[in-house]
Parts: sequence; structure tokens; C-alpha cells
Amino acid sequence: MHVALVGPDLEENLSLRYLSASLQAAGHETTIVPFEKAADIETVRAAVRGADLVGLSMCYQIRAREFLDLADAIKQDCASRPIVAGGHYASCEARALLEHHRAIDVIAVHEAEQTLVELASLPSLSEQALAGVRGIVYRSAQGIQATAPRPILADLDQLPWPDRRGPARLVVGVPTAYMMGSRGCQSACDYCCITTLHRLVPGKRFRQRSPEAIADEMASLYHDRGVRQFVFHDDNFLVANVGQNLERIDALDRALRRRRVGPVGLVLKCRPGDVQREVFERLREMGLLRVFLGVESGSEQGLRSLGRHQTVEQAHRALRICEALGISAQYTMITFHPEATASSIRADLAFVRDHLAHPLSFCRAEAYSGTPLEQRLLAAGRAEGDYLFRGYDFTDPLTAVIWKHARSALRERFWSCNHLLGRVVQLDHLAAVFRHFYRGPEVDALVASFLDWQLEVNRDSVALFEELIDACESCAPDSPDLAALVADLAQRENASRDRFEARRKALRVALYETSFRMIGLARPAPGRLRPIRVRSLAPHAAAVLLAVGLLGCGGTTEPGKQPQPTIDAGADQQTVDDAAPEVSTDQYTEPDGVFEAPPWDGSFPEDATADQYTEPDGVYEAPPWDGSFPEDVETDAYTEPDGVYEAPPWDGGN
Repeated sequence: MHVALVGPDLEENLSLRYLSASLQAAGHETTIVPFEKAADIETVRAAVRGADLVGLSMCYQIRAREFLDLADAIKQDCASRPIVAGGHYASCEARALLEHHRAIDVIAVHEAEQTLVELASLPSLSEQALAGVRGIVYRSAQGIQATAPRPILADLDQLPWPDRRGPARLVVGVPTAYMMGSRGCQSACDYCCITTLHRLVPGKRFRQRSPEAIADEMASLYHDRGVRQFVFHDDNFLVANVGQNLERIDALDRALRRRRVGPVGLVLKCRPGDVQREVFERLREMGLLRVFLGVESGSEQGLRSLGRHQTVEQAHRALRICEALGISAQYTMITFHPEATASSIRADLAFVRDHLAHPLSFCRAEAYSGTPLEQRLLAAGRAEGDYLFRGYDFTDPLTAVIWKHARSALRERFWSCNHLLGRVVQLDHLAAVFRHFYRGPEVDALVASFLDWQLEVNRDSVALFEELIDACESCAPDSPDLAALVADLAQRENASRDRFEARRKALRVALYETSFRMIGLARPAPGRLRPIRVRSLAPHAAAVLLAVGLLGCGGTTEPGKQPQPTIDAGADQQTVDDAAPEVSTDQYTEPDGVFEAPPWDGSFPEDATADQYTEPDGVYEAPPWDGSFPEDVETDAYTEPDGVYEAPPWDGGN
């Protein structure tokens, strides 16, 4: 059977890619179809027409209507083609979705690798056949039916590795892959749909892969695809036990060394209470360059309201440790929540003032389906909306006024899809990777310039936010005086944001241009990459040349475990001009701060012929090395193992 798997894929959607790998291992054909926004519906609709079954990854409640519109469009094309939905949101609202939306036939609850394999293997999705599949909710003549829950898979090492088809991401010239070392979460925050999902089925809510299995996958990506940065999406990379963390980290380090993996860069997530200096010193030795910390609130009141079991002091200490060790640390402040007050918001801003050197974002707690927060608001009669979206009123009327004006006057700074602080977070990741993988005075100066700019953005943002609170506290909610103050603040915010945005674009260009020059790649025209002679190459230069197709074709991998990759240099094939405006967003995407070119349109640069390039899966690639060297390169500066054009190992110089 041909199964089309549809969902967001900006950072290698591992949920889809694990599903795809399991289906392939069972003998099915799969296609992964990215669905990033509502405007993609017609593109996705066309991409799934040849499929026998369509799976929708409905993880985000905020995008529920987009996925439901997509399901309707797919059904219009072929009413008999089954549509199976899954993911956090679909699992938690399975009955309501099936009751109100006929286009969806089945919902796979919780982790669905085995469930989807069984569904794809059925001769038909008849009521009788569906009744024998565990872990689903479906529509029958008798109404909505739910089968027995499918127990959680205890041994994650049994799963085939994710389907890695498609372009490899380049983050400032560093080949990057996304990983999972565990599933589930050890905590139980009131607002979180992750813990809600894992309560739906029997078994351990939190499971870890073995260090050996993680190292095997990393080694394959390292040697076959040139990956040098590994971004772990685990909700808890660490646990609340220093000894267990050190034991696991040491085991992973030994396993990687045995497989000749390193040096690398690591990115992970964890709770502030799990940040212990000795643990982070070991992680830094292994390549830790960035961490996302679940800070969420700068007040004990806020933490209680969110059901967040930690202390403000733990968050302060975690950020201080990261700063002392030179590790980039990003965090989020859930400033607006049902019990938020002007005082709690000020406490959040005071916390941020103590840590202005770190990238952050502000947000509002949402009442996601099935969460304790939603249940609490429903029980109190404070929830608004329905299964598609839940809103609520704030306990404190002043907070409602602050939220109203913050959402309008500071929208592009804090709340829009492409808000300024979110772009700062993206650029901070690029700068952290740049600092980790490149060396020299030019690198130090550029990173220092970015950090100064980031500090200025954060300081200005906090000042504007505090000024808005002052205005809301000092004026009547509907007074002309408040309206005038907010309008003036919005005007000044817009002017400063324009200035910050211009600097952001210039820094971004400088990071990419400098990284490519230091790797030893020149770009005479869009879409062309060739090696150039430089005084010295970055440590990962050979890996990048492998990733962009200038070093052989990569090694082979175990069938059914790791498909042969197609590598794309899309993030860095774009010619960048310091004086030119940034390209429009409808031409390019920015997943996790990665500047990506669109699929190849079939054309070639004016000075290239069609037989010089290949086009696997729509990716514009340079061909394997033909045995010749550029005119300005001395052949004795390079080695040629197995016909692969390689730069020598980095000597540590600049």
C-alpha cells in the first residue's frame, strides 16, 4: 500500500519519519508531504492523489481548522480513500473530531507506528476489520467506537530509525540532523498536551533509548551524511538524578568514541532543576552548544498557576551555569495565564532583566484539549469556545487590559508568527553554531557583535513591556489618555523594531557568508558550489563537502534502517548580497533559522549545462567529483581515498 504522511516538516518531523520507517519496514511505500500553512492545501492535495491511504499529523491544536479543510479537500478528490489522523491534538479530541468531521475516518491514538502498519495492512477499513486494531477510534453504524488502548512501546530500540529522505539541513554551513533519545515527559504541567497524551494509554510515560542505539544512529548520520550538529527533541534529555545523568552521558560518550564520531555539536532541552554544573561540564566536553530551558515563569505564583513543579531560583541558577560555561540558553516566559496579575508579569520581566544575554520569547498559556488547565477552566465555567479552540478570561481585570494592548501594540515584537524575539532566537542558534564550529578573530568579532545586538533587543523589549504596564495601571481602561499612550508606544516600537530588523538581516548575511568562505566554498552563481583554495578550512569542511555532493555519494546503510539520503545545500545555495533586500517569504522558508531554497525549478545557471548537474527528488545537486582539481588548488594539499575529493584534517590553525 502507498501511504502519504502529511504534516509540518520544518525540522525533520520525526513523528512522520518514524511512521514512514515503520511502514517501509513492513513493505509499504510512503511519501512524506510537508504541510506548513493553509496556503499549502492545494499543493498537498495534488501530492497525495496517488496514495491509497493518507495520514494527517494533527499535533497542534492551533492548526486544527487547516487540517480539517485539507481533509475535506482530499475527500472531494476520492471519497473512498481512507484518512487517518493522529498526533497530540487528534488523540485528545478523537471523539469530537469524528462526530463533527466526516472526512476523517479513523484516529490513531498515542504513538502510532504499529497501529498505522496494521491499518495499512488491512484489505479494507471495514468496521469488522477496524474492531481488531488496538489503539484507534473510528466511526461505525452504532456511533463512535474506541478499541482497547495499545500499550506503550517500552523498548524504543525496537523502532527502525526515522526515514531521512529529503535534503539535509545546513545551519550556517553545518550539516544538521534532528534526534530523539527518549519519549514522554517526567513532569505533569497543567498546560502541557504531552503529558496528557501519555496518560491515554497504559505503560511507562517516559522511556529512554539505550546509549548504544543512539550512538549507532548518530554514527550513521555522521559518516554517511556528514552530519556534525545533532539537535535532540527530547522533552527530558536529562532526569532529576545527577548520578543517572552522568552514567548515561558517559555511556553515550564511550559509544560515540568507539564509532569514531566527533567532534560534534549538541543541542537539547531540559528542565532548570536538571541543570547541574558537573553534568553540563561533561555535556560541553561532548559538544553541547545550546539548550532550551523550561523556565516558563519568574514568580512562584506563576509556577503554581501553571502546575510547574520547580522554583524560580532553579531557573536563575540554570541560566547562570549556562552563561558561565559559554552555552547558549533559550527560554520562554508564559507571562499571561489565567491567574496572571500585573505583579506576576512584572516579576517575569524582572527575571528577564537579570538574564538579558539569553534569547527568549513571551507567550500566553493555552487551554489545550484534555489538559488539567482546560479541565480546571471548564469546571469553573471560565472556558470559552469548543473542541477546536479554548479561550478564557483572566482572573484579574487589569491583566485583561494589559493583554489587549500588548497583543496590538507589541504584536510584531512578541506575538505574531514571525515576531522579532522569535527571529532573535533563530539567529542566536546560528550564532551559537557559528561560534562552536569556526575559529579566528573574525568569528569572535561577529559573535560579539551579535551578542551586543541581542542584548540591546532584549533590553528595549523589556522596557517597552514595562512601559505598557505602567500606562495600563495609571489610566482608566477605556480612557483617551491610555489610547494615546499606547499609540505612542506602538509608534516607537515600530521604529526600533525596523532598526533591529535591519541589523538582524545584516548579521544573518554575515554569518552565512563568513561560514561559507571559511569552509572553503565559493558561490559564483545561485545553485553552484565549488571548492576554493583557502589558507585553512573549518574543522567540519570535509563533512560539508560530503553533504553538498562534492565528496562522493556517501556510504551505504543497513536496508530498512536508514534510507540512502539525498543531500541538499539549499540553505546556502542562495547568493547573498549585503546591499540587497532579504528575499520574500513566499520564495524561501526558515525552519529553525535555516535559510532554505525552494525545490529546483528545472533551470540551470547561464554558465552551466544540464549534463553537469543531477536532480534527485527535485534537489539541485552538483555531480560526484570527476577527478579534476580547480586551477587554483595544489593537488598535494588534498587526499583522495577511494576516489573521494577530501580536504586534509584540520590542523587547528586559522
